[in-house]
Amino acid sequence: MKQFFKLITIIGLPLLLAGTCEDDGNAVTEGIITYDISYPRPIEDKWMEKLMPSEMEMQFKNNNINTELTFGLGMIKIGYITNTQDKHLHEMLKFMRKKNVSHRGTKQVDELIAQIPNHKFELLPDTKSIAGYLCHKAQVKVDSPNKQYFYDLWYTDQIKIKDPNWCTPFKEIPGVLMEYRVERFNVVMHFTAIEVEKTEILDTEFMVPKKYKEISIEAMEKNLMGLKDI
Repeated sequence: MKQFFKLITIIGLPLLLAGTCEDDGNAVTEGIITYDISYPRPIEDKWMEKLMPSEMEMQFKNNNINTELTFGLGMIKIGYITNTQDKHLHEMLKFMRKKNVSHRGTKQVDELIAQIPNHKFELLPDTKSIAGYLCHKAQVKVDSPNKQYFYDLWYTDQIKIKDPNWCTPFKEIPGVLMEYRVERFNVVMHFTAIEVEKTEILDTEFMVPKKYKEISIEAMEKNLMGLKDI
């Protein structure tokens, strides 16, 4: 159980994803991307496996992104809201009835990304369709603490969001991530977009709810790390 809470303390950051595009009839500027989450490396702790999420939704509109992951059968929710132009990241944690938010600028985001294994990319000419969108391939090299490894990442340039990946390890990828991986504490989460819904999103979805209490970055990190002892 403690391993599960240790995992979620820093797994959420690379989940803010989107892209830029040329003029295209299939381009989308507002909507929801739904990702399936699988675990290519078996999770030894079967109890922890049951608590891990199987799906993620990302809302986007006017260079705003709102992403949320639910863990522990709804007991814990970690969310991120950002505007990719003003370069601010709002990190939210809901644990039971407790709701907190902290705010990060570019410097604080860079410090957070520095905790993640280094990623190197090679953009390749290969293409394929994912969720109805033409995607381009990139090979990723991850300097994992255990063993360096490679995998294929896929992204699309048919979704309009400016400088989308500024707050993730995928800064060099010029588009929405449609298939990719995140590794923390020997657990690999594989994300695959299964639907892109063109739908109107309310502006309020990109505002931190009033019920969330603002705390410092240090206090937020302390709260997240404290989950591992539950």
